[in-house]
Amino acid sequence: MRLLEKSNGNLDRSPGEIGQMIENATEAYAQFLTAVGFDYKADRQTVDTPRRVAKAWLKDLIVGSISSEPKMTVFPNDEGYDGLVIQSGIPIVSMCAHHNLAFTGYATVAYVPAENVIGLSKLNRIVEWFSRRPQMQESLTTQIHDYIADKMICDSVAVSIACKHTCCSHRGIKHGSVMTTNKFSGVFMEKENLIREEFLHAIEVNGTKF
Repeated sequence: MRLLEKSNGNLDRSPGEIGQMIENATEAYAQFLTAVGFDYKADRQTVDTPRRVAKAWLKDLIVGSISSEPKMTVFPNDEGYDGLVIQSGIPIVSMCAHHNLAFTGYATVAYVPAENVIGLSKLNRIVEWFSRRPQMQESLTTQIHDYIADKMICDSVAVSIACKHTCCSHRGIKHGSVMTTNKFSGVFMEKENLIREEFLHAIEVNGTKF
């Protein structure tokens, strides 16, 4: 097994490594259920729960932590398009690093092209790859922004994420409020800039609908 990574980091794991992680996690979660007072083997509904949980983590919930980065398909910006490219309503399914409970919502991602434009589906794939890890929403927003800016060699990128956190709605004061985080660069940082205003309007109209 290779070195451990921090919760919102990434180490591309082999199928063999993932299989061993599932085995280890199955055993560990069985011990956890026993530690909190459940005889999971006594109930036919829960006898396989430790393995189900382990597979859910490794195959879905934290797959962004153990898989290779999505392939970035970029195309030359032959026409010199210098307007705004926005994709809104991108689903977010992630996990709070503090309590390992889900937070879900939507991302709106935008950029002003320089030499290249990106394939439409790739923005969704980038958001999905970074989302499927235990983390803070603030970190997720920054990671997506910086990755796009770096891969696109683009100075003007904007990412807005709005989510509901079950660590708030299911514990503590149990509120269902929405958390919004933004990361802007380039022209999106300029007040009273028409591109910035267009992006903010897109968030309001098409971005988050709970």
